[in-house]
Amino acid sequence: MPDMPKSYNQTLSAALDELIQSGYTCNFIKKNEFLFCTDREMNFRSYELNISEKFRYENKKEPSQNSVVYAVESPEYGLKGFLVS
Repeated sequence: MPDMPKSYNQTLSAALDELIQSGYTCNFIKKNEFLFCTDREMNFRSYELNISEKFRYENKKEPSQNSVVYAVESPEYGLKGFLVS
């Protein structure tokens, strides 16, 4: 996996739709020291998950709205999801 996220030429919402269609359905949020899967109400520590891809979305007009989307997988539980930061 490269150190820097890939830049994506589509919108953030279109990328999320594409990830969901590819089976990345769990919405992860950062919750204290855990990543929380909202769909299954499960907490994960960072070492329990793999980042399979990441994409950077830059808003040149509004830099405070830059985002990174991570495609996240849990091999142990067979979960695939995404984290937006």
